[in-house]
Amino acid sequence: MSMTNSKIVLLAVGVIFFNLVGHCYGALGYGGLQYGFYNGKCRTSDVEDIVRRTVYSKYLTNRKIAPALIRMQFHDCFVTGCDASILLDGPNTEKTSPPNLSVRGYDVIDAAKAAVENVCPGVVSCADIIVMATRDVVSFSGGARYSVQTGRRDGLVSLAQNALTLPPPTSSGVKCHSSICSQGIHSHRHDLSPWWSHYRNRSLFIV
Repeated sequence: MSMTNSKIVLLAVGVIFFNLVGHCYGALGYGGLQYGFYNGKCRTSDVEDIVRRTVYSKYLTNRKIAPALIRMQFHDCFVTGCDASILLDGPNTEKTSPPNLSVRGYDVIDAAKAAVENVCPGVVSCADIIVMATRDVVSFSGGARYSVQTGRRDGLVSLAQNALTLPPPTSSGVKCHSSICSQGIHSHRHDLSPWWSHYRNRSLFIV
């Protein structure tokens, strides 16, 4: 089932909340998030531009990667913070958890990671690539381009049971709002609260 524009917006708002309020535990290893974290760390290479160009090439061939990446980032960040733990393979990882079985977009992240590794090996985290790729695909889809901080470290632990707390596809907007707040993310930010006031009482499904 394809996502409606309203559903995509609700997920995107959640993703932006994760980006703006610092719910990214993986960043602690680097001492915190910052804008332009990779500037000067990969010689003259512009990491964010490499990711953007790679994602754009994928977007041109399949525009469905927009809701796919929004959903991927939401599912990754919701569980233990934005640490790319959803990417880890294994018999009992988050990827194998029922809420994540229909998550798509892994090929896009793999392509962006490969492109970055080609010019700057071992520096850029997958967690940051997910965040940058999602930001870019929102912009390609006609949404506003927002700034993201980088400097996350990839998580080393990924457990299927941890993903069971994700809101199910039948969750209403109110339920999703409550679930996000339960993760320590609140809707009091003046720059984003209009989105919440518009969607919090609407029954939207996340698929």
